[in-house]
Order: sequence, then structure tokens, then C-alpha cells
Amino acid sequence: MTKKLKSKFVQILLTVLTLNSCNQKDKNPTNPEPENSNTENMISQENPVTLLTQSMTEYMETTQPSYSKKDIEECGKILTEYLSAISESQSKDEGMKIVQNTVEKLNALNEKCDFELIETSEREQIAEIIILAGSKKGYNTPEEDITEDWREW
Repeated sequence: MTKKLKSKFVQILLTVLTLNSCNQKDKNPTNPEPENSNTENMISQENPVTLLTQSMTEYMETTQPSYSKKDIEECGKILTEYLSAISESQSKDEGMKIVQNTVEKLNALNEKCDFELIETSEREQIAEIIILAGSKKGYNTPEEDITEDWREW
């Protein structure tokens, strides 16, 4: 190879190596950056309402149910409001009124959706959300279904 050709080859090689190293992410094991999907999964695992609405949305996207994304969001809103209200309640009587109000709102929403929004899997998840929140307040045991007096789903 001529000296000029060797010099050109080295320049191209250095350019390629430099560009390649610039495109690599910093992989510093002492300070790893969490990936979005992992962060989203952690949030979902911590929030049963989010898990429920994600599951409902995934199901809706693969079928043609009589409900919409707006109905799923309303269900999530009802449950989120329940969790907030029950955590602020001061007595079992007040807590049970909150449970009744929540279950009745869910009944009406499910009826509006031709009783397709809350199926078996969703019923179990929703009941668990309501029951466990009441149990944390000491209003019921984790095994006691406090929704059954009003539940139509």
C-alpha cells in the first residue's frame, strides 16, 4: 500500500470507530438508567387499578366489546376515588357507605355497557381492590366480601 492510501484507510477506520463509540449508550454499572418499560411495570405492579384498566384495555383492543376506552377510564376513576375516600374515612359506617356508593356506581357503569365491562376476571380484581382497602382500615377481614350486598356484577 502506498503511504497516501494507508493514511486514508486509517482516517476512515478512526472515523468509523469514533462514530460507533458515540452511538453506544453509557453503560455505567454504578449508575444504570432504568428503562421506561421497567418503570411502567413497577408502577403497574404497585397500583391494582392501573393493572385492571390495562387488562381491560388490552382485551378491548382484541375484541369488539360494547364499551369504550372512556368507560374503562371511568371504571378506573371510580376505583381511584374509592381508594382515596376509604383511606380518609373515619368510621366503619362511613366506610361502608363509601363501599355501597362505589359498588352502585360500578353497577350503573356496567349496565350502561350492556353488562360486558365487568366480567369474571374484572369482578375478582375489583372486589379485591375494594375489600383490601376496607381491610386496611380495619372495617372487614381480607376474606369478607363487603361488595356482595350491592354488587350486580
